[in-house]
Parts: sequence; structure tokens; C-alpha cells
Amino acid sequence: MHSIEMNSAAQQQTAPTPIARRLAVLVLLTINALLLPKNASAFQTSTPKQHQRFNAAVHYGNDKFSIGSNDIMSHLLLQPRRLSSSTTTSTSLHFFGKKQEEEQDKELDVISNGDDDDDDNNNIFSKAWPTLKIALPSFLVGGVATLCVLFLPLLADYYEAFHSFNTPSDIYNTDSISKTAASNGKLNNNINQPVILFETILNDLNDAYVDDVDIQKLFETGVKAMTASLDPYTEFESRTEAAELEESVTGRYGGVGLVIRGGTNLAKAAKEDGIVLEQPVDSAASPLSGGDDSSNNRKQQPRNALKPPVTSSRDADEDEEDIEITERKRARRKSMEDGVRVVSAFEGYAYDAGMRVGDKLLAIDDFDILPTTSPDEVRNHLRGDPGTEVQVKFLREGVGGKVNEPQTITLKRAVVHIPDVKYFGYVGDPRDGIGYVDLSGFANDAGREVRFAIKALQHGSELMAMKDGDAPKPNEDGLFVHDPTKLKGLVLDLRSNPGGLLTSAVDVATLFVPNGSDIVSAKGRGFPEILYRSKTDPILSPNTRLAVLVNDQTASAAEIVSGAIQDLDVGVVVGKGRTYGKGLVQNVQDLPYQTALKYTVAKYYTPSGRCIQSTVYEEGGRGDDLLTSTSEEKGGPKYKSKKVADKDRTVFYTAHGREVKDGGGVEVDYKVEPQKASPLEIILLSSGTYSDYAAEWSKTHELTDQFSVDESTYKDFQRFVEQKQADGDLKLEVFYDSQLKELSKKLKASKFDSSKRMLESLRADIIKDVKKDFKTYKTEIIEDLEQNILARYLPDSMLIERGLQSDIQVLETAKMLKDGNEFDSLLARDQKSVEKGLLSNAVGDSSIETASSVTPEPKLQTRW
Repeated sequence: MHSIEMNSAAQQQTAPTPIARRLAVLVLLTINALLLPKNASAFQTSTPKQHQRFNAAVHYGNDKFSIGSNDIMSHLLLQPRRLSSSTTTSTSLHFFGKKQEEEQDKELDVISNGDDDDDDNNNIFSKAWPTLKIALPSFLVGGVATLCVLFLPLLADYYEAFHSFNTPSDIYNTDSISKTAASNGKLNNNINQPVILFETILNDLNDAYVDDVDIQKLFETGVKAMTASLDPYTEFESRTEAAELEESVTGRYGGVGLVIRGGTNLAKAAKEDGIVLEQPVDSAASPLSGGDDSSNNRKQQPRNALKPPVTSSRDADEDEEDIEITERKRARRKSMEDGVRVVSAFEGYAYDAGMRVGDKLLAIDDFDILPTTSPDEVRNHLRGDPGTEVQVKFLREGVGGKVNEPQTITLKRAVVHIPDVKYFGYVGDPRDGIGYVDLSGFANDAGREVRFAIKALQHGSELMAMKDGDAPKPNEDGLFVHDPTKLKGLVLDLRSNPGGLLTSAVDVATLFVPNGSDIVSAKGRGFPEILYRSKTDPILSPNTRLAVLVNDQTASAAEIVSGAIQDLDVGVVVGKGRTYGKGLVQNVQDLPYQTALKYTVAKYYTPSGRCIQSTVYEEGGRGDDLLTSTSEEKGGPKYKSKKVADKDRTVFYTAHGREVKDGGGVEVDYKVEPQKASPLEIILLSSGTYSDYAAEWSKTHELTDQFSVDESTYKDFQRFVEQKQADGDLKLEVFYDSQLKELSKKLKASKFDSSKRMLESLRADIIKDVKKDFKTYKTEIIEDLEQNILARYLPDSMLIERGLQSDIQVLETAKMLKDGNEFDSLLARDQKSVEKGLLSNAVGDSSIETASSVTPEPKLQTRW
């Protein structure tokens, strides 16, 4: 086999393809043009000897122009400066030639243009002809050469793809290309071959697949599987997904300011889940026609079917499947009965107009919302051009007497701005001067919003000081100077912040770090090495203690801010353990047809020089090991990943010499455990039981200023939960349900009846233990219940403010900032720390090795 491949390769090298020969001719023609002397003429009289030597013909007027390919090859090799004609009065043609004798040019001008004295226009054309006869051939040959350079490689790949079936050097064979590339030490990055193959596959499936196929859906499936083999952040965004991505980047859209949710179409659910609705047994389709796998049509399966024919009526697996189908149908139908409801109404928009959480939408203008209407359809009708109006018909529980009556409200569309700062205020007594800013994302205006929040808190602290008799002192000019030190401490809450734009992260960090400090740097294989440095003074006073609150869902741009604050020792990071650990940069590239590609282009580094990426991703798919690169959850090829081991993490130093490590996110400086949620709380929250009870409560109660959940309300809520469980709408053992079902199937298959009874007893014991949380976590459940009831009446900002009163992490952080001793000890300075730390780099020139110089920001829509 090896000798055959070598011989074939040798034959291919000695026998160039027709396309290669044509390309060689084109190159020689170009060389011929470039080798012409400056005084060469476009037309020269040939000699008989030249006529015999070359086999080419050039005629003027109506005569044809022909050149033999073999003769022209020999002519170009021997005499690259001219081509002779085949007539006794012939001339030799020189490409790109210039005028040699004035008489020949005049003669040709007379032939081409006629008598110059008879017509002025002909005289003008005659003067322009010497230039045109040089420019036109040059333009034509140059254009042809350019097209050949652009398209000949692609045409050559097409030719080889469809005319080299006997060539054993296929790139898509049983041996992985990655193995070949690894052995050669070089990747085969000929992009034309996969493109041709992908196009051919789509065409074949579109033309000859047994059923009609959605090529658009098939294409998106293939592309998304391809990007999923790299890392979890590289994605192809369809038209809808690209629009949503753009909204998340800009933080704006044209609409009314509502967030809605809704159920799934029951017919669609039946198709996806295999649910058969009121289908007679005798009407079941055969397996060959794609019908369901019922007991009747199973007998019609061929002998070579994957599943053996079943002679018994039903087995244990079918019983379990029927139970699951029934549960899914019940959940789907309940979701359809709930319809499309309001999840959140933005302040300044729909909330101010009167919309509230829990409202059931019935119609948008003339568009009626049916149980089968999807939330996307409703959203498309709610959105529109700013300034236009839309009528919304909705139903609200507890309004309209005993029988709820629909209401209609007119909303005015506007450019809705989704704020990143959801709330800012004070923790505890405002006179303590401990501010709080809840930053939930990093869209375009994140830096401006945080700046406004800090300025407002500083001004508020000054007003509080003035009320206590601590009036500001005037300066030399008699003017009162702003005193930012009245704000004693600030809590920047970045918990569950998923990140956003790079520029927004830099804008936010600039508000806290000293002028001239490095904030973040990034570099990648095709990404320009770049360093971001603060160029303005921070608005937060150095005397204001800063704490950044994080959790394991703090990621990306939020880690840039927290990492810069930690490395430069301008504040402490507070939380349970580490942040998420996403140190990768994604670029969003716009594609045709309003789609986009989001792909990883670089890694970023904090001011100390560490990369906090906690997971190493490698290309998966049909690579060296198909089994290890296949995701059972997604059912297809996936990237390969592994966590960075502690032994592989490198130690770096902050500005004051504190040790920090890379490869595992940002570790907290001050550890505070969050309030633990019980299994019952998680089940009630995820199942929507809290909000369901809030809807029932609002039918018979009115909200008062002194609202609280009393003992009678709490007992009524317990009865509500038990009723939902009895009706099958709630499973208190849901955390263990899948394991119990799997074990039940195995016990039934083994006919262990006694063990099966013990399993049912175990399920009952689990439910009993979960219900005990009603007593153990009574305080926490009451707080959750109050929040969900109040959510139907109050805006988000008031709910956040109310929730701070019981947030353990926020309260402990504020206590640490107020006391100051722990804060100062964490950021204590000494000479030894200064010598090995980054203190000298906090202000002034940077010596971080990740970027040697400050470079302009690349014009990329970069997400972190």
C-alpha cells in the first residue's frame, strides 16, 4: 500500500493537472509582458524565418485571432518578447508593448480612425488610440490574471474533489486528520476542501433524502455541532439569537418594558415527547411509515428489526413510560392554562403604566393570545418602533370582583434601556456611610451607571453629615468643596454577574484603581496584544473602604473588575470561595443574513500577570479518540476539558505583596458563607409554587403597609403545597426522582418484589423528610413567600432593598467595612511586601509582562 501511494504521488508530481498547466501559461504571459523593453512596439513586421519558427496567427479587421497552445509554450520559453503571425504580411504581437516607430502608429491610427482631417471626433480618438491600445490589453490581462489568482485554487480543489476518486490521499478517511497533522507537526488548514464537502452533503440531502428536510435547520445543526467541539463559548448565532445577543450588548431595544413567559404548544409537545392524543388503537401506523411504537404495530416489525417482537401485553418499562407521558401531559396542559404571563415590568416603562407581575396577557391590539400562542409571537407584537402605541388586554387575579374581568391598557413603545445597576443605596443606617451597588451586567452603559451610583452615594453621605452638624469647610475662595470621604465604605455586589463587554469592565475598574494603573491585558494567536490602563483619577476616595462581593457564578468581565481591585490592593474580595474562572475573550463577528459568530480569540490577564481561566479546553469531535470526545448529555461531539490542578497553579503577588494564584478564578480575601437554601426552598422556587400561591393570595387579600406573612397564612401555604402534591402538580422528591425511577426499573426487571416495596417506602420517607423543612427553615420560607407576594405589587428596586435586610453576606461585609480593623489587616503594607509586590506599578509605568506596551483597542465587538 505504501509503495502504491508513493508511486501515485510521484505521478501526480510529474503530470500536472490541466488547471496547473493553464496557470503556468498565465504566469509566463505575465512574465512576457513585464520583460518588454521600454522602446518596444506593439506591432513589428516579422520575417519569414520567424514565421516558420512560430505557429501563431494574428489578423486584423474581421479575421480571427488564434494561437496554438503548444507553439505558444515554446515561443514563450525561447522568445518571450513577441509572437509572430502566419501570413507573409503579418506582424508580431507584443503584450503591453510600447510605440517604437511613429510611422507604424500613424498607419494603425489611420486604419482604425479614418481621415483625421474630415472629423474632429476622429482626431480626438486618433490621439487617444496609442494610450488605449496599451491600456485595454493591460486591463483585460490584469483582470483575467486577478480572477485566476482568486478562483483557480478553488477550482483546482473542486476538480480534485470530483476527479480524483482513485487517489488514496483523502482527507476524510478512517485515519483522523489530526493524527496525520500530529505526525507531520503541522495542521492541514486547506479550508476549501471542507467547504466543498459540506456544500455537497447539503445538496445531496436536499435533493435525494427520503423525506423533505429543512436545509436551514440542518445547516445550523451542523455548524453548532462544529463550534461545540471547540469550547462552550464559541457559538453560531442564528438571526434570532444574534438579535438577542445585540440586545444584551447594547442593553436597549424598542418595546414596552415587559418580561413574559409562556407554555409550549401541546401539539408540538406531543410531537417532541411522543404523546398520542385520543388515537384509536386500530388506527396506529406501521413502523415503516413512522407511526408510534404501539403494541399493535410492533407485531409488524421485520425480523431484522433492532428491537425483538414483544408477545406479552405490556412490561414494566412501558408502565414507567406511560407514567412519564402522563406527567408531561399534565405539566404541558397546566402551562397552557396559565398562558402568557408577566414575569417582570420595568420601572419607567410598563410598570409605571400599570402592568404588574403575574398579569395574564389576553390580546395585543387585534392579536388574540390563545393557549397555543408562543411567547415569541407575543413579544414580536409588543415590540415596535419607538413612539407608537399598543393596546394590551390582560387578566389580573383579585381584580374585578368575584369573576375576574379583563382590563385594557395602552402602552407607548420606547427605546427600553435595561439597566445594569439594578439598585444602589445604603446598608443599615445611612449615617454609617456604607453604600451598596448591585451591578448585574456589563452592557454599554455599565460604567456610567456605576459612576452615577457612587456620586449619588457620596452626595447622600455629605447630606447626612450636614444634618449631624458636620458641615463642609470652604476653601480659600470661599467655595464649599465636595468631600467624598463621607462615604465610609462601599459594597460592589457582583454575585451571579455573567459579564459583558470588555470596554465596560475597563470603565468600571477605572472608577476604583489609581491613575496609571494597568487594568487588564489580553493576547491570542490572531488577536493583537493589548493592554488597558487607567488614564483618569478614581472617583472613589482612597479613604473609602471597598469590598467586592462575588460567588461561583461571578464570571468574565466581573472577574476582570474583581481581579484588578484585588491585584492593586484597592479593595478586598468577599464571598464563599472562588469565582467562575472564565479568562477567555470572545469576538462577535457579524455574518451574512443577519447572523453572527461568537468565538474565542484570546486569554486575558489581571494586573499581576495571572490568567484566571480555571478550565483548559481542547478541540473535540471526531478527533484522536471519538469516545472521549462524545457528550452523552448533548448526544454528539463535544470539546474536551479538564480543570487546572492546584499543583499546576502559579503564584503571583499583589501590589502589597499578597499571594494570589492563577488557573482557578479569583479567590476571596474575606470568607463569608451565604445563607443556605434547604431542598424544600429550592423545590418550591423552581416549580413556581411561591408565585402560584401569591396569585391565589391576591384573590382574597389586599396589600397593606404593614404586610407580613403571619401564622395563619403560613399554614394555608402548607395546605396549598400538600394539595399540589396530591394532584400530581408538585413532586417533593424531585431531586431523587430520576434515581428512584431507574432503580425501580431494575428491581422490576429482576422481579425483586420485596425490594420494590422497600423502594416505595424510601420514597415516602424522602417526602416526609422534605416536609420537615417547613419547620426547620420556617423563617427562610416565610421571607421567600413575602418576597413573591410583594413582587406582584412593588418594583424590583424596592424588592432588592427589602432583601438586603436579611442577606447575611451583605450584612457581614458591611460590618467588616464599618469596623475597619479586618479590612486594614488584609491590605496592610510593609517594606517586604512592597519589594516583592506591585506597589511600584500601582501608579506610573507598567512592567507587566503580558503586554509590553499600550496598543490601540482592536475594532472588535469583544465580549468577556
